[in-house]
Amino acid sequence: MTKFRFRVAGLIVGALFCSIVFYGAQNPPNPNPPVPPASRPQFFAGTVVELDANHIKVTRTLVGRPTESRSFTINASTKMNKSAIKLHSLVTVRYKRLPESDLALEIQPRPVIARTPKV
Repeated sequence: MTKFRFRVAGLIVGALFCSIVFYGAQNPPNPNPPVPPASRPQFFAGTVVELDANHIKVTRTLVGRPTESRSFTINASTKMNKSAIKLHSLVTVRYKRLPESDLALEIQPRPVIARTPKV
């Protein structure tokens, strides 16, 4: 009976070893790991606090959260209407995260909604 158990155990170990060897031969490791996709553009909306030719700083306040502020770099390819963007105006910034700073891709002024007083 013990010889039978040893033979069965040997066959199982041999089959397991062969399956591991053949699986490794069929699927060699990939020398070029997949490249992570480029970061998608993100959005940030708020009030303009600082503005000059090279950067814009926007801050926003959400209920129940502390005030959040971000600075964005502006370059020649940034789409924006310079006449509509002023200090204390509401804007939405579409930006891309870069290792050195956040790059503004587009700055859109949000329309000012005139509120009528209730009578």
